[in-house]
Amino acid sequence: MGKPTIRNGIVRAIKEIAIPSVTILLAVVYSRSTWDEVVAGIVFVVLTTVALGIIYKSSKYWTVTYTTGFAFTALVLVFVTPDIIAQLIHPAFQYLGTIIVGGFVVLMVRRFARKTGII
Repeated sequence: MGKPTIRNGIVRAIKEIAIPSVTILLAVVYSRSTWDEVVAGIVFVVLTTVALGIIYKSSKYWTVTYTTGFAFTALVLVFVTPDIIAQLIHPAFQYLGTIIVGGFVVLMVRRFARKTGII
């Protein structure tokens, strides 16, 4: 296998952000219809934290170009994707989810900066 390219990072970002987001959405919709918006909020927070934690942990071993492609595509996806889940969960969980995603973005930018030698 050749050295990962920036394109590989972009493709992985789409797969790692888009596919889990759809899965989380389905889990939230199911839990809201089965229980209520509080349980749906808990499901959202837990699944989002797990998905982003796995991505962050694995990014430790990525090359700089791969990290670059992933980080910038993930930023675009996070800020451009409509927030459908906000209508399904309690507002407290929505704010907590925003904090989790914001923390993930900060950690990924920090990891990118360290890999490139900026900090």
